[in-house]
Amino acid sequence: MTKQTIQLRQVMPAVEGVARLDAALSGYQSYQVLSAALELRFFDWLSERGPTARNDVTAIGINGMFTRGFLAALADMGYITFEENVCANTPIAEELLVSTSPTYQGDLILAACRETSLWSDLAATLRNGMETPKTGPRPTHDHLRAVAQRCTRGELQHVVSQIGQRPEFGNARSMLDVGGGHGLYAVALCQENPNLQATVFDLPHVVPLTREYIGKYGMGGRVSARGGDILADDPGRGYDLVIVSHLLYKFRDRLTDVLGKITESLAPGGLLVLNHLFCSPGCTIASGSGTAELDRALMSAGHPLCHPEGLEAVLKRLGYIDITNSPHETGMGYGVLFCATKGDSETGHCRDGSSSSGCSCGPGGCGN
Repeated sequence: MTKQTIQLRQVMPAVEGVARLDAALSGYQSYQVLSAALELRFFDWLSERGPTARNDVTAIGINGMFTRGFLAALADMGYITFEENVCANTPIAEELLVSTSPTYQGDLILAACRETSLWSDLAATLRNGMETPKTGPRPTHDHLRAVAQRCTRGELQHVVSQIGQRPEFGNARSMLDVGGGHGLYAVALCQENPNLQATVFDLPHVVPLTREYIGKYGMGGRVSARGGDILADDPGRGYDLVIVSHLLYKFRDRLTDVLGKITESLAPGGLLVLNHLFCSPGCTIASGSGTAELDRALMSAGHPLCHPEGLEAVLKRLGYIDITNSPHETGMGYGVLFCATKGDSETGHCRDGSSSSGCSCGPGGCGN
């Protein structure tokens, strides 16, 4: 048997294929440039100084050999101007990348490369699912800061607007945010209703971060944070408003039990608000949205909720009335906002004794 010799001079990969690979590599490199600038607090430094000569950038600890390429890369991405060896932040950087800006998004960018991110070792995540070993309690503070910044891109504003249209909201005096994390929904709703007092209920290790955000917005007198597990601990009773946002994914197979427990905290006639990701209608994935769909899966304990009608059925079994659902775009894509009024009867369980949620994909569903 003769071994065929590969003639290297005659072997060349397809240009289009190489361009695709280079585009992916370039995206990774651009991300690393941006995350490095954030880690170095470069945009904060430049915002304080104003237009700065290239040679002065070494003051933040960058080796002079790399300053020109580093600044040119940031200029190519539109985050700084770099002309005649002088650099300055662009309006985009001032709005989104300076940490003192109310619309700062830097924590969201940096969270993706943290060791605790499911993206940081995607191969391990794909092999092990949501059980990928990570150190420390979950969710991490880095993750919650990222979630806070993502939700302020329009999702929080939409949710608050929809709640404000319900007649129960104007009369509400007490609110419970279950798994509220950063507490921004509680803060925003208290800003809308000056008579509202709110409690954010989340795991004990989350509470210090929640209190940090409450203090940041000057709401310490009206918003409090309590630590506990909603399945094991009692967050209190008689609330006029209870909101649950992006929490139910890991309970998708036991929604009746979990929502029944949450319902115990709501006063008769009170308003329940559920804000979650759902599969797009038909459980389809649009061309070009595969990466975004994977991100949605990682952010929703492996899979969004599937069918809004299933969740509505659970709410009806628990005795809720005046149920409305509103499809809306969250920071992670397609979601549905449910609002429902607790009936006068204390049900808290399925009338037929069933614990089926009706919200999980079965055979013939989306395949997850």
